[in-house]
Amino acid sequence: MKKYTNSVIVLFVCMLILTPSTVYAEEMAYMPSFSIIQPITGAALPNENLTESLEARLNLYLVDSYANGSIDDQEFNDFVSSGMISENAFFANSVFVGDSLTVGFKDYCRTHRDSIASDTTHFLARVSCSAKAAISRNALTTHANIMPIYDGKVQYIEDSVSQMSDVSKMFICYGMNDLTGSTPKQFVADLQTLIDRIVAKSPDLQVYVISIPCVMADVDNGWLNNKNIQEANILLQDACAQNGWGFINITEHLMGSDNAIRPEYSADKYVHENSRAYKIWNSVLKDYAFMEITK
Repeated sequence: MKKYTNSVIVLFVCMLILTPSTVYAEEMAYMPSFSIIQPITGAALPNENLTESLEARLNLYLVDSYANGSIDDQEFNDFVSSGMISENAFFANSVFVGDSLTVGFKDYCRTHRDSIASDTTHFLARVSCSAKAAISRNALTTHANIMPIYDGKVQYIEDSVSQMSDVSKMFICYGMNDLTGSTPKQFVADLQTLIDRIVAKSPDLQVYVISIPCVMADVDNGWLNNKNIQEANILLQDACAQNGWGFINITEHLMGSDNAIRPEYSADKYVHENSRAYKIWNSVLKDYAFMEITK
């Protein structure tokens, strides 16, 4: 019996290797309708256990689940044929919305083959943008120089997203520029308004909020400091739980014991991040995708 079980596992591993995966495949029918909230813990999180290869981790999960009986033949076959066993299938048909931090992540994805981005992963981000500017009446006039550009023109973010006919998920990260002039509570209210406006025009959009990353220990610009970032992230976490949005805690994988960004992740000793930090982004996003796919 043991010999037979081992043979079955080997057979299905071979099937996984031979089965082509595509980022354009439809998502699994049995994926959950809710999204995971990664809680803010108040402590630095370890990085050594983060997912390096999402595809390998999903393959291992699938084989182990079949071997221990937690999934049956039909579920196994559905999983294999879903196309989700891939480094970036979860992030296909998605848009990343944000400020200079998201611009930096876009640049990272363009230069790293193991990134979560595919041909249908869009980036709608611009340096110095903020949720407050995006919902302002002056967004397309006074703030036109910081608003994201789509299809060659500056427009409201909700209009740009609604024109992306292939997009079903949005990952949004704001806060750095907002907190220089808004309290954590004001910022979260502005982000809520922005997301509501986006979803009103794209009602089937699944929303994922990325936490505000921490900054260097000595940064104190308006309300922008690590204490207020933590407060804002807790408020964001609560808003996500109330609205059914996902919440992705990247912040605590970047920070040290002092709740500030680790110096080795800083690009300018202020708020911007380097490729080592974006490698953490990439791994945390893969880790989050694994949890969403398998729960």
